[in-house]
Amino acid sequence: MVEKKLRIAVLIRNYSASGGGAERYCVELTNRLSKIHEVHVFSQHNSESSESITFHQIPQWLKKPRYINQLLFSHLTKRATEGRFDIVHSHDMATHANIYTLHVPCVRTKWAQVKGIRKILRWANTLLSPRKMAYLWLENKEMQVLPNRHFISVSEYLSRNVLESYPRLNGHITIAHPGIEIQPTSDEKIAKLRKNFREQYHIPESAFILLFVAHGFKRKGLPAIIKALEILNNKDIHIVVAGSGNPKAIEINSPTVHSNTHFIGVIKNMSELYPVADAFIHPTLGDTYGMVVLEAMSHKLPVIVSSAKYCGFSEHLDKDEAIILNDPTNSKEISQGIQTLAEKQELHIKISENGFKKSQDINWENTTTQTIKTYFATS
Repeated sequence: MVEKKLRIAVLIRNYSASGGGAERYCVELTNRLSKIHEVHVFSQHNSESSESITFHQIPQWLKKPRYINQLLFSHLTKRATEGRFDIVHSHDMATHANIYTLHVPCVRTKWAQVKGIRKILRWANTLLSPRKMAYLWLENKEMQVLPNRHFISVSEYLSRNVLESYPRLNGHITIAHPGIEIQPTSDEKIAKLRKNFREQYHIPESAFILLFVAHGFKRKGLPAIIKALEILNNKDIHIVVAGSGNPKAIEINSPTVHSNTHFIGVIKNMSELYPVADAFIHPTLGDTYGMVVLEAMSHKLPVIVSSAKYCGFSEHLDKDEAIILNDPTNSKEISQGIQTLAEKQELHIKISENGFKKSQDINWENTTTQTIKTYFATS
């Protein structure tokens, strides 16, 4: 139960629902917090609007080098918020927040996972890099155990990573998974969306459409998908690639796959994109959670996704809810998963229905409730 109305400062450089997972999480959570508390957002870039949120522009004096901008963002938000809020909640690297929601693996991971002479050499190399030193300094300041400071991790996967690098945080981390907001779409609207999309991109009605969504194509596995499609060389399978990345950096050798690959850029309203596809594919090489997988499942798409070694959300899935890849770099394994969903209709329906049921229990209300509990436990 809410004890009082809090005055909250939210820190993030890019406040945008169409950004990456961290940005989307921040926007969804902040919108819900603002219905209960007084919320102020401090950002360098803002593409959102809300009558219940007060927005503050933090200047971006330098775009590059990025680490200088990160240091400046931390300094300027400290000046802007110090002593003025009950809670300072950061979704970015900063030195001075009460609450940190952690979205990505620690910078220190590379140093924590090596031993002996390799660790010595890595630290020696770091001492010669102002960029690495800056990020390590920021992270170390952030990860201090202080009164009224607490950390929220978006997944069990990420919590393990944090504790590997900063064992002192044991007992100071809470998990608040990302959620989704189910927006029911009528069969009539879905049929119209599918028809219009296929006409726009000249995709036959009989074609099987895979959907891939990412900011950073290579790290999320697009090259391996393309190779898998080249193995299949099936003219009836198309892939739609949404998000930010350089299409020219993706090598496509097969004329069939080249003509059947559709790069459509960043999509603002994803709820109108998911229904046009027949399946979703996410062979990520590293995702602390993987919100896009959950969103796809909520739109009744069967998913192909990396195992829990690579994707945090996969810890919550079994073989009846998704096709789980042991090795997301293995194009043959990926091609088998694609072929299975394209040809085995009964299994396609089973995974779709089970995945949809799973998605019903994971929502932003749970995320908001857990976050507010953390606020009152630390304030």
